[in-house]
Amino acid sequence: MRFLLVLVYGLMIGIGLIAMYTLLSAGSPDSLLRPFIPNPKYDFYIAFASSFCIFFLGFIIFFTRDREGFKQLIEINAQKIRSMQKEGSSREEIAASILEAMGIAKGYRYNLARKKLIIFLSDFK
Repeated sequence: MRFLLVLVYGLMIGIGLIAMYTLLSAGSPDSLLRPFIPNPKYDFYIAFASSFCIFFLGFIIFFTRDREGFKQLIEINAQKIRSMQKEGSSREEIAASILEAMGIAKGYRYNLARKKLIIFLSDFK
């Protein structure tokens, strides 16, 4: 997993440089892309495609970081979760207890974190 994350960061840097360059030199006859792509009208498509790739790779990084954070949170609280499960607490109650201990108040952030915690608690054994 670590290798994939490093690979995604590397791709973001490489594709990001291409995106920056094509956005700043689109249509220029002196562009470094001219030997490879003689027609300047394709600069827009390259800029758009590379920018979309950066967006997609950023989403992947955000998703994996978010996922790892919740896994760590559950690992840290594993003992408390097990004891609450033995007492018969539901996943919703366990998630609420963890978020309360973290000091996260009600609201959008609380609801989003609660839903994600409940999903991760369903896989917890």
